[in-house]
Amino acid sequence: MTLNVNRVKTANRDDWLIPVDYLVIHYTAVDLKDTLDIFMNPESCVSSHLVIDTDGEIYELVDCLNGHAHRGWHAGVSEWEGVQGLNDCSIGIELVNYNGNVFPFTEEQYQSLHWVMARFKEHYPNLRNPERVIGHEHIAGFRGKADPGVLFDWSRFYQENYPTLTAPLRPAICPKALQESLMQLKESEPESQAAKSQFWRSVSLLTETTVRLIEEAKG
Repeated sequence: MTLNVNRVKTANRDDWLIPVDYLVIHYTAVDLKDTLDIFMNPESCVSSHLVIDTDGEIYELVDCLNGHAHRGWHAGVSEWEGVQGLNDCSIGIELVNYNGNVFPFTEEQYQSLHWVMARFKEHYPNLRNPERVIGHEHIAGFRGKADPGVLFDWSRFYQENYPTLTAPLRPAICPKALQESLMQLKESEPESQAAKSQFWRSVSLLTETTVRLIEEAKG
């Protein structure tokens, strides 16, 4: 399988090379156009190495596919197993999806992920270990991050990309009751594409706020 990669260089990055110890998977909360607009806007101060659209099209915004990775701005304040600030040591992939707790990811996205993972495992030895692939919610759930969400199929991902290795557990942080409430909002989404993207971006912000408050209450 060979895919076309659209190379769209963002200024929201650091030009130094990072060690690739982890891969972090996100959802975008908006459509492809708004995702690229946000990541290409210097004032947003956010980016990701790769964006994979619903049709499987791949966009490389920060170098990573050819065996060297520059520092992207996708993880923010984050922690995983004692490691702080995962921008310094991870590649970020954004899957175009309004909310991965509401909408399933597409067949084409899983296929593109499989192609990307083959490249990554060739170039970055740490990513040959399934334990090194995590969701944004696992490293920043304390901030309310809830992506890639309940509907990202971690079992399928690990089976397709690490078929001979034991898959780690990657439980979603979004509670079932919250997910059920979010699912009901599909009936209220606007018809126009621009309005729909803004609507779901607001829903994802609501998701993050609710999850953050739940996590704070636990602590």
